[in-house]
Amino acid sequence: MTLGTGLAGGTALLLGLGHGYWAAISAAAVLHSVNVRTAAQRAVQRTLGTAAGLALALGVLAARPDPVVLVLVIVLLEFLLEYVVARNYGLGVVFLTPLALLLSDLEDPSSAAALVQDRALSSALGIVIALGCALLVVHDRAAVRAERALAACTAASGCAERALDSRSEPSFPVVQARLAAAVVELREADDAAAGELWPAEIDPTELATAEQRAYLLLERLVRRR
Repeated sequence: MTLGTGLAGGTALLLGLGHGYWAAISAAAVLHSVNVRTAAQRAVQRTLGTAAGLALALGVLAARPDPVVLVLVIVLLEFLLEYVVARNYGLGVVFLTPLALLLSDLEDPSSAAALVQDRALSSALGIVIALGCALLVVHDRAAVRAERALAACTAASGCAERALDSRSEPSFPVVQARLAAAVVELREADDAAAGELWPAEIDPTELATAEQRAYLLLERLVRRR
């Protein structure tokens, strides 16, 4: 994230792009992901959403509305952004893009074409640099997380089996909560690692066995309680 946003913002400044910080924001938006696969998905959503948003912004700016009308349009875009962004990031960008441009125009009225060009170039630059960082900056965080999640799930399953064998019913809620959290983390960690170019070196059979064992133990704990 630090490398991507720094490179995007610095490159925009070197190229003399207006509103160069938009490049850093685009890079941060793409890199705000759990693995390479989701970074690529956000890059596509950011690209398509920005393109649609630029067309919408160009239409509004070309009409040169009065400041009062411009404020009303900004309020409407803000409402639409908050409504859809939690459901679909790409749709959120459609309303975020004209919102940013109209706020800039409200503060400092300028050419609509210049604003659209700045946004398009800065966004494209940020997206490309972010994708490059996601692909080239390799680390084993996802693999380590998956390995630790597998070990934690195995340990939690062992504790659950011992609690069931000893019939220690007062400890069942604690054991159940720990095992449930461990198996959820195992699934999330495996999904994250699977989206990297270099996935974790974990035998899928071992992971599936650990997951199945955990769910069976959770069922036994619920029945015993």
